[in-house]
Amino acid sequence: MSENESFHRLISNQVRFGFGWKIKDGKKVYYAWHGYPNRNDDFITSAEITEAEFEQIDREYPHEIIADRQQAEKFRQKYVDAHPVLLQGWNRIF
Repeated sequence: MSENESFHRLISNQVRFGFGWKIKDGKKVYYAWHGYPNRNDDFITSAEITEAEFEQIDREYPHEIIADRQQAEKFRQKYVDAHPVLLQGWNRIF
């Protein structure tokens, strides 16, 4: 990780999700991500969120937790669905 990005994962063996920010084209872009594990790979959707949403996640969630699928789905519905998709694919977050 460089000084131009910050990444937090909220992950367990069953689920993959998290949030972060990255400098892109001179602008700080905040994002949330959610992934579905498939053996050794993860299919991940990263979505752009607002700075306020980023701060809300940072307050609501420890930076690394033991989560279950229900927690991950709640996170996905609130912070990934209905937000602009930044990247969707295998093993890449943003």
